[in-house]
Amino acid sequence: MARRKKITYEYSHDGVKQSVLRYAKGVRQPEGWAEQMAERVAKVTDKWIADKDLVTEDDLREVIIAELERLNEDVAFAYRNHDKII
Repeated sequence: MARRKKITYEYSHDGVKQSVLRYAKGVRQPEGWAEQMAERVAKVTDKWIADKDLVTEDDLREVIIAELERLNEDVAFAYRNHDKII
């Protein structure tokens, strides 16, 4: 059995913001709302991650999706299903 290589990433407020913005624009949200949504999600993840030493990408995605579900179901759906053909 081959061992999987562990890959680590450093958390980035801007990375979260750009990711959310990409999906918001992908489902044709108005520019201003997409920007506001992306910033709000990034602030929520900043707060959530502040006291954590290590988190998984899946944990971070779940926090992002939970906040997106409060803000816009279409963007949340697109983000949740990013790796599926929809």
